[in-house]
Amino acid sequence: MSISARLMSTTVFIAALAAGSAGAEQPVGSDTFNVDSPVDLMTLTPETFEDTLAAVADGTEIVFYDFTESFGPLFVDNLIPAFNALYPSITVTHLSIDGAAGVQQLIAAHEAGREAPADVFFMPNGQVRVANEAGVIANLPLHTMLPAAPDLAEEPATVSRGYFHGGVVVPFHRNQTAIGFDTRSLAPEDVPTTFEAILEWAQANPGQFAMTSAAGGGSGGGFLESAILALASPDCVAQAQDFSLNPEQAVEWAAGDCLDPVMAYFDELEDYVEITNGNTDTLNLIANGVASMGTVWEDQTFDFIGRGLLPPTVRTTLLETGQVGDGDGLMITSGTDNVAAALLFVNFLLSDEAQVIKVGLNGSRSARTTLDLSAAIDTEMADRLIPTALYNERSRARIAGVVSSAATDRFVVEIL
Repeated sequence: MSISARLMSTTVFIAALAAGSAGAEQPVGSDTFNVDSPVDLMTLTPETFEDTLAAVADGTEIVFYDFTESFGPLFVDNLIPAFNALYPSITVTHLSIDGAAGVQQLIAAHEAGREAPADVFFMPNGQVRVANEAGVIANLPLHTMLPAAPDLAEEPATVSRGYFHGGVVVPFHRNQTAIGFDTRSLAPEDVPTTFEAILEWAQANPGQFAMTSAAGGGSGGGFLESAILALASPDCVAQAQDFSLNPEQAVEWAAGDCLDPVMAYFDELEDYVEITNGNTDTLNLIANGVASMGTVWEDQTFDFIGRGLLPPTVRTTLLETGQVGDGDGLMITSGTDNVAAALLFVNFLLSDEAQVIKVGLNGSRSARTTLDLSAAIDTEMADRLIPTALYNERSRARIAGVVSSAATDRFVVEIL
């Protein structure tokens, strides 16, 4: 389906949604919006959103903070020009900035009563709590007010690393830990889909499973977290997902009975796998045919195949009990004087067009539940992705960071 056809389909869906709309958008956590606006934000509907905002955004400039390095070309060379094709009178200035430093800049300006140095911020999930509690995020219900994205998954649209923000940060990028395998040596139907089956397969195929160290790469830490979700008791999992735990409590959790079955599993698995120092090392073993299967990031695998660093025969999948993923989002600053243009920009970045461009270039997942990215891109690219239905079924949120760190420390001592 072409982009124009997809956009038409989305427009029809939005119109239907607007027809059944129950009422105006309300500020998140307050009776009033904490951002100055030339229009009454409570009166915006999916039908009036674009025309109302475009009328007052004409000729304005927005500063866009981007905390990443890898997404810079995506924004500068692709998404911002595509946005300007729709809104030529709105200027977007892209600035790469460290995520934590960007938040501190916003906080300093807010506390000094100055205009925010940025209007829109693509920010790290781990900084959302600090930024929101400091009052630098506009309390806009982005998860419900953006007409281009009426189908955002509830949890990533309202929660960041266990912190409930209510929709003021909209998920733009989703990443996913996964199991990567090479179909030249392992048929898809033979790929083990449980932790127990991985152990059995590794025992039958010593050295063929490349396991990224939990201490040396994010996919390894994700594999450890996923094992906790699958092998620990329900009560222990609930504690691991308690983001109010302090580091001392996390160390106590990791030293106790909760982690014992997980450590027992890795202790048994260790003799039959190749433990690597990082994500790239694992992918290199697969690329060279040394390993048939390993722990990977889906987006990095997608990128490596596209650049010819991995053979096109490599695929990714998720275990039946689920594997953890995360992502990062977009917010509008409370100190912006250009909220209309900022809203139009964020709305575009969540649109079909932008999300399809993003996955095609970066392998970056979307939190849009009805946007089937596999169907929107060509077959060669789609083959590099976990099928959308499988992703929606088996993707899991990460556990508390302090628990993950404490579990990794025990992993290093007992397994490495």
